[in-house]
Amino acid sequence: MVAAQLLGCFAPLAQSNEPKTDIRTEAAKQTEVVQTAGIAAKLQGIKEKPSLKVEQISSFTSPSLLKGELSLGTFVDFKQPLKATLTIRNPSANAVALRYHSGMTADLVLTTVQGKPLWAWSDDMMFTQALRDTQLAAGEELIVTFAIPAKALAGIPTEGANLTAQFAGKAMQSELPAMAPIVFLLTLE
Repeated sequence: MVAAQLLGCFAPLAQSNEPKTDIRTEAAKQTEVVQTAGIAAKLQGIKEKPSLKVEQISSFTSPSLLKGELSLGTFVDFKQPLKATLTIRNPSANAVALRYHSGMTADLVLTTVQGKPLWAWSDDMMFTQALRDTQLAAGEELIVTFAIPAKALAGIPTEGANLTAQFAGKAMQSELPAMAPIVFLLTLE
């Protein structure tokens, strides 16, 4: 009889629509990334507070319609992502007609100096699969921002890694590439 009365009084708690996030799990993930980065740095002989040396090594001196510039934020440590900004500028007196084969405007790719892929910004993204045509007016700039995750930076080998900015737009009325890739050599010291 007591059991029946208890069952009769039972009511489920109202469910919240907010996603449940276990703070301990999120903190554990962050700690794991930091610990992995620290271990990787120690194995590579990098000092406790590493610095990131950046050297532009673009070997792409071919002519292109647009000029690109890649700038990197300040590297703090393996706990924080590194911000990167790609600025694409039309230096000509005429608009440049561009075609994109997806929703991606540009990509940022980290490879070993031998060319083995380590990380790409687009790997964790999904883009529309539709053609889109646009124009970049004379003197106009297009700015694309990226964040390089800490775990990608921690994976940079001792000989360094190439960071390549690639513009996804194709010139519609010219045989020239829209923008030549920009390549930096990143080394941890």
